[in-house]
Amino acid sequence: MFLPPASLQRLADQIDGWLDLRCPDRALELLQPMLEDPAGRPAGLCMRIRALIRQGKYAEARRDLAELASTQAANDWVEVTEAWCQRRLGDLPGAIATLERLLQRSPRSDIAHFNLACYLALQGAVDRAIDEVTIACGLTGEFRDYLVDEPDFDNLRADPRFRELVRQVVSDAKNAPDTVHEDHDDLDDDEDGDTGPQGDTGPHGGAGPRAPRLDLN
Repeated sequence: MFLPPASLQRLADQIDGWLDLRCPDRALELLQPMLEDPAGRPAGLCMRIRALIRQGKYAEARRDLAELASTQAANDWVEVTEAWCQRRLGDLPGAIATLERLLQRSPRSDIAHFNLACYLALQGAVDRAIDEVTIACGLTGEFRDYLVDEPDFDNLRADPRFRELVRQVVSDAKNAPDTVHEDHDDLDDDEDGDTGPQGDTGPHGGAGPRAPRLDLN
């Protein structure tokens, strides 16, 4: 997504390692050289966003997201992460609007459809939420794994269409061999089910976006 110059790659790997270890304070201590280098600043901002989100500083993360949006080409990860922060700051309508704009540009963004379904369900827009989660599951089957226990979808559980989706998931699970699924939402430990913005350097990556690795870590 946002790649550092070769001269800063080792530092970027070190910072990314601390983020993977969920040590945002240590990552922030190392970031200044990347932020001061014009070529490295976009990657540095992305990593600082991830660290700030890990600390629960969503308003500060949005300031860095605004800079990326103003200086870089349109990027799915930026908008998914923006919506993710808006939702946690209590701006559910803003989060929905952000993902709707993203989907106008990238209609096959599975994470955008899935997170939009979460936000619409929380808003009580049942029909639209079911449409969006169905699209997300059609694009990427692993999203179906979240339907059974996802609390954001509690408003959908009485709807027969959603119940049929869950029934199919349960039936498939009974007939499938045991598998280990990646935890898509490792941005934080809250109970929200929308997937975090996927990693920037590697899968959950970037626009990610869970990114398929969609995590911001």
